[in-house]
Amino acid sequence: MTRVLVGALAVLAICARASAQPPAHYDAVTDRGPRPKPALVTLGAAGFSFNDPAFGSRLWRVTDRSTRPGHLDRSYRTPSGTHQNAWSADGSLFYVVSTDGTIVPFAFDASSGAASRINAARDDEGGLTLRFYIEPHFSYVTPALIYGSASGGSLRTIDQFDFRSGQYTRLLDLDQLVPGLSGTFVGGIGSSSGDPERLVAFFGGASQDRHHYVVVFDKDNRQPRRVLDTARSTLDGRRTTTALDFNLHHAFIDRTGRFVLLYPTSADRAAPRNAAPVYVWDTASDTITPMPSATALPNGHDAYGYGMSVNQDCCTASPTWDAAQWQIRALERPLSSRDLIGPVIAPKEVYLAEHPSWHNAQPDRLVPFITATYRYGDNDAAWRPWDDEVIAVETSVGEGQGAEVWRFAHHRSDVRDDGNPSVISFWYTPRPNVSPDGRWVLFTSNWEKTLGTDPQGDRGGAARQDVFLVQLKGLDGGDDDEGGPSLSIATAALPDGRRGRAYTAALQTANARGTVMWWIPSGRLPPGYRLDLATGVISGRTSSTGTWRFVVSVRDDASIAERPFVLTVRR
Repeated sequence: MTRVLVGALAVLAICARASAQPPAHYDAVTDRGPRPKPALVTLGAAGFSFNDPAFGSRLWRVTDRSTRPGHLDRSYRTPSGTHQNAWSADGSLFYVVSTDGTIVPFAFDASSGAASRINAARDDEGGLTLRFYIEPHFSYVTPALIYGSASGGSLRTIDQFDFRSGQYTRLLDLDQLVPGLSGTFVGGIGSSSGDPERLVAFFGGASQDRHHYVVVFDKDNRQPRRVLDTARSTLDGRRTTTALDFNLHHAFIDRTGRFVLLYPTSADRAAPRNAAPVYVWDTASDTITPMPSATALPNGHDAYGYGMSVNQDCCTASPTWDAAQWQIRALERPLSSRDLIGPVIAPKEVYLAEHPSWHNAQPDRLVPFITATYRYGDNDAAWRPWDDEVIAVETSVGEGQGAEVWRFAHHRSDVRDDGNPSVISFWYTPRPNVSPDGRWVLFTSNWEKTLGTDPQGDRGGAARQDVFLVQLKGLDGGDDDEGGPSLSIATAALPDGRRGRAYTAALQTANARGTVMWWIPSGRLPPGYRLDLATGVISGRTSSTGTWRFVVSVRDDASIAERPFVLTVRR
């Protein structure tokens, strides 16, 4: 165990501060008129604040060329994947990543929008940096904890850093889990929101896209743990029902900790394997469901909530295809999704991409996700609303209703490759990362390539990037009040079952609006029993006796409710 000095954090009281509830609606522009980019704002140094000239939102520059005084002119970025949570659970800390992979944490004061280095210094690194060689992931549960894989060791451990104590602690040694890992490293790590808090990591490769192991374990009870080998199609050493036979580009876990999303490499998605873009592993039933591109619409980048996901793809209901469309689905039924945008923007745009962020997701209601779009390639479409903007997209909409889209700022990042403008330079993309209270968003920008040159910039991406912060204002009185009582589960208890006899019990809702869907985010039913996702009826027959504890969730067109249950089966 290693301890580092974090003295400045003693005055932050980072574990005591409660976050505000994320807004359900924002006080921002919602019209669908195109807004060309105004003249570029001339920036001051890190800490400089200004209003977006097109939309009025308040922005802050977080980093500049001197953020690490001993390493001038380096770039600073949000995490490469928006699944990574860059914010502490209470919003008092966040991190950015420098060109060479150095992780730079900041203390954040939401009352003023001020971000400051921890243990600030005028030389060398400029303050505290974290000894993780991969992009870490803040705990959704404990504000002071962040998870990663520590540098300087085997590169095959799962570790945590505690900002209160300044101490690194090893959580799991992968060499003791799987043999033959010499020369490999950890591809990525994530976590759920508990209870219990689960961690996921994918590993086993000597380079990107060669990983094929996934481990899932409870943070506070690391036995037992689940190990999936996607190359050999085995789970805990036994053959999976669904053939996998692919390497991993990425893997992550949803906020409930029940669903793990598996992303095959581009090589495995092509012939001869022709793997689906995404596979959903339901750890409660151990079913693994492929999501075919043409029928499930899983393409584009995605983000997760509690048993829910959103992704950029089109279309389930819209008669017109457009790139500015998103799907929302329950991960319990991953092959069924619905459009969020209706009607789509015209004229049609094809070359538009984005990275959504949903770290503000809630267990009891649907809130907007945040994204930042960027035009790319041979895009000759007319300038449209949402182009190159930081926006929020409503998710609490019913079937056939179009989502509201709130517009906050132009990100002003020119994503075109320096040498070949027909393609993007990845690090130029904005990749927003939203705070847990849904009121602040970090994003990356090269400010139209006006921030200088990065001496370590990659080929085609030499223009410096900095991290910026935009404030998202919720509507006063409108964050939680939808008019009328909210959805709840009216059933208080379940009747006992009898071994070998047919069982039926119908769960009831109160104040449901529109279509409802049921699922079990944690725990499980007695073997042989099942929950009907549409009706809420639990039925079946079992040869087992005992007591089973589980949580039932239900969602309608506006919110989510959940309730714990105990079901006893007697002789």
